[in-house]
Amino acid sequence: MSDSETLLKATLNRVAARIGKTIIHSAEELADIAEDAPRRIKEEWSQFKDEVIEESIRIEKASKTTRPKDEEKTKKNPSHEDLIQRKIDNLRSKVMNFNRNIEEKN
Repeated sequence: MSDSETLLKATLNRVAARIGKTIIHSAEELADIAEDAPRRIKEEWSQFKDEVIEESIRIEKASKTTRPKDEEKTKKNPSHEDLIQRKIDNLRSKVMNFNRNIEEKN
């Protein structure tokens, strides 16, 4: 084998070895991420539920501070805030149902 052939073969061997090493390292990282994903998803979901509940409590407290005259007007013509509150209440209900379904499956 000539020097250039030997050099070319050595280069190809080292490139293949490095690619293999990189693939193995990437697969290990992916396995670590996949292993950690369920825990992170559960934490994020729990945190989201807590934020929704806190926001709904804040909005309920804010709506209780309205004056009776304001409430009469609201009943006749729902304000933008009332519409938002209804949407939040609906979302809250959906989140609770979704959570109940997830807990039943676990």
